[in-house]
Amino acid sequence: MSDADNRALAEALFAALERMDWPAVAELFTEDGTYQDMPFETDSGGTVGHAGIIGKLEVGLSTLERFELGVTDIWVDGDNVLVERVEVWYHSDGTVASLPVLCRLQIHDGKIAHWREYWDYNYLIAQQPDTWLPQSPRPRWD
Repeated sequence: MSDADNRALAEALFAALERMDWPAVAELFTEDGTYQDMPFETDSGGTVGHAGIIGKLEVGLSTLERFELGVTDIWVDGDNVLVERVEVWYHSDGTVASLPVLCRLQIHDGKIAHWREYWDYNYLIAQQPDTWLPQSPRPRWD
């Protein structure tokens, strides 16, 4: 695949994410593709397969009213793509959270084989309502 094709694949991923269309996201992956949120899964291989990826996205994002992805830069080097963005999370109670994210996509035969997300857990969770992932400890910055 060309650099332009790989960039288009990354753009398709983030467009599907912003629409919160989890099956469309999963279809962009190889059958054994992995999604790894580094703050949660630094010691594991991540979530594997289409059903697993859909399930993981639903846990964290399905309660949102809206989800915006402000992609600021995409760098492509062959089958490796880096994407820098700022996510904005809109909850039904009016809470709004933002999160800077850097991700790495590894592409194989026109599909995403591995997706790693790098972001600050404490920065995100401190902005979320207590009802979002209530089992997660909240940092207190007062």
